Amino acid sequence: MSDWRYRLARKIVHLRIYIILFSIGITIFFLNILKDIKVETHLEDFLPQKHPFVKVQNKLTDIFGGLNQVSLALEVKEGDIFNKEFLDKLIYLTEDLYLLEEVNISRINSLASRHIKHIEANEEGFFVSRLLKNLPSNHREMEILKEKIVNNPNIYGKMVSQDFKSILIYLDFESNVKTSYIFATLQELKKKYEDNNTNVYIAGRPILEGWLNFYLPGMFKMLLLSFLIMGFILYLTFRSKRGVILPLLDSSMATIWGTGAMKLLGLRLDPATILVPFIVLSLGVSHSVHTLKRYYDEMSFPNIKSKHAIVNTMSYLFIPGLACVLTDGFGFLSLTFVPLVTIKSMALASGLGILANFFTSFMFTPCVLSFLHKPKILEIEREEKHRWVDYLLEKLSIFSLNKRAGTIVVVFFLLISLISIYSISKIVVGDNQEGSSYLSHSSDYNRSERFINDNFGGTNSYYILVESNDSILKSDKLMFMDNFQIYLSKNVPQIGSSMSIVNAVKGLNMFMFGGKREYFTIPPLDETVSQYWFLYTLSGFPSDYDHLISRDERFANIKFDFKDHKSTTVNLAIEKTKKFFENNSHKDLKFYYGGGDIGIIFAINDIIKRTIVPNIIFISLLIFLYVSFVYRSIVGGIILLLPLFISNLIVFSLFGFTNASITTETLPLASLSEGLGINYGIYIFSRLYDEMRNKRMTYKKILHYTLITSGKAVFFSGFIVSIGIFVWVFSPILLQAKLGSNLFMTLIMNMIVSLIIVPVIVWWIRPKFLFPNLRKRKLIRAGKIK
Repeated sequence: MSDWRYRLARKIVHLRIYIILFSIGITIFFLNILKDIKVETHLEDFLPQKHPFVKVQNKLTDIFGGLNQVSLALEVKEGDIFNKEFLDKLIYLTEDLYLLEEVNISRINSLASRHIKHIEANEEGFFVSRLLKNLPSNHREMEILKEKIVNNPNIYGKMVSQDFKSILIYLDFESNVKTSYIFATLQELKKKYEDNNTNVYIAGRPILEGWLNFYLPGMFKMLLLSFLIMGFILYLTFRSKRGVILPLLDSSMATIWGTGAMKLLGLRLDPATILVPFIVLSLGVSHSVHTLKRYYDEMSFPNIKSKHAIVNTMSYLFIPGLACVLTDGFGFLSLTFVPLVTIKSMALASGLGILANFFTSFMFTPCVLSFLHKPKILEIEREEKHRWVDYLLEKLSIFSLNKRAGTIVVVFFLLISLISIYSISKIVVGDNQEGSSYLSHSSDYNRSERFINDNFGGTNSYYILVESNDSILKSDKLMFMDNFQIYLSKNVPQIGSSMSIVNAVKGLNMFMFGGKREYFTIPPLDETVSQYWFLYTLSGFPSDYDHLISRDERFANIKFDFKDHKSTTVNLAIEKTKKFFENNSHKDLKFYYGGGDIGIIFAINDIIKRTIVPNIIFISLLIFLYVSFVYRSIVGGIILLLPLFISNLIVFSLFGFTNASITTETLPLASLSEGLGINYGIYIFSRLYDEMRNKRMTYKKILHYTLITSGKAVFFSGFIVSIGIFVWVFSPILLQAKLGSNLFMTLIMNMIVSLIIVPVIVWWIRPKFLFPNLRKRKLIRAGKIK
């Protein structure tokens, strides 16, 4: 072993009491920091704020107020909505909505809203009255109300379902209001107005955030479950107290340090960052397994002292341990280049926690071990007593040296890789399911969204901002906007409805002609439009159309409601929008797209497409350069990257085969699998490297010894990390469940491929930095040296 590593290890052991006290002190400090850490979700953290579409969304918010839309539907189980009890409930619910804090009053759209009007034309102009201010007192008034609704195309089918079984209320909140307030308040209103004959459905981004906040605290129970499962596996691995307590202790310390650093940096726990404790805990246990395994290997030699065994352990593990921690850490830290706040937060917190793992697993644990009594020979024998694992690894070592078997393995994995490349080409970026991908299909939120999408225009908004130098209320401008609405609605089947100032002016024209549907059109003359608008303001309120057009009439918005936000739907909407404005223009109008849910989702998908491949290349290059530097061999870097490349190809190909999509929750998968997956190859390769340099045995014996020592540690540590992460699949937050299952599968695949491919490739290539004597013998036989 290298003299400098040995001297460093001895120095650390000499300072062991100070290292232990320092570790305890830091842990107490961060525990104090964590006592008031917040657990909350802000969907803005999932948005790429510099993307043009998000900037359009922010501009829409500045002009028209908060666009944090909530859709609230009331359904009658028996009968229809035209009964006194239901309408009375609707009126009182609408009034309760006006009393909410930071609600955008102009955007409360309900049958009983103050700006939802019934319009009639007379000789003096328009007579404007609230559609539903007071409860109908008799059957005749109820029929009149029904007739008013049916005759208004801006209400029937949009706010009242065509079967008259349900009504829809839209409301928006200002951007500064807390999601927890919106969620809690609307859930209270749901309890208040839901009964045996009335169902209440609530959907929208603030509600989704609320459900995520509701489920997040439950993740701490899963962290405890993960802790207990890993403890059980550690007992099966080492069959000793120190083999269970020390890995859990040092990984818990690193977890506390990483989470505490996250709090110091002003970050909070959300659906992504709450996974940080799981990741750091699992990786810490994994590294500690290698430390303890090496310690027990050293202690198996007769007459060796515990302190000397610790020095040897630290000396041998310094390079591979540092390599693993750095590749893990940089694998996470590379995600800081992704312009999504929540991914940056997870990357930063995880990266810091993993770097802390080096200190706790490779310094703190050895220092504690140096104070413990020498393990009894029975304890060492119990640790080595995994006959079935030894048998499996022994057969694997024989298999790796068989040229024909090695050829079969290489050809097999090459074929699998080619098939995987074909499958990867079919991967879809973005959701390919209805509802929210963050929650399960059967969740309360997704059931609500499905009901609203089935009975109304949809819950997924898409906004276009319209700007003019002067008033938008000109016939030609309105007709151009109308043409766009008609074009997009015809070419995107998932659009359920659309709304803009065009609909309002069409309605005024229709009412001026006695409510005849054929007059639901834009008047051909600017003067007519101006007269309608003036006549309406005499009876109505100036704020009635604030949600559609600004007071100076220079800005307007066009809103489309979509039935889903699947990747195909989102891409089609943007494609058709872009195509329309490339082929059509108005000299006095500027159009900015796309705001709302559809535009935001497209922006996120766009970021994923642009970052996932460069991210994989970046971390792969980083790993290659580091490993090549450590072993002074480019071939060594290639040997370690090959199994990682193959396993990642296989894992990502499953996305194509199973029709799964790459979304925000799977975006970290590439970097995580690269950083974590390389660990297995590094530990096997490093042990092989050390044994080849320090022992004069045949390669067959060295490989066998490597696999039953470091190979066994790789097997158990890989199993521990994978199980610790697999616990995520039980999370009610589908984002975490998907990431957990995908990462579990990736790590298992990396472990298996590393155990099989690394020995085969080493024996095939026989790189000169591992087989210097073999190279020398070839040169002697060739007569080039004596």
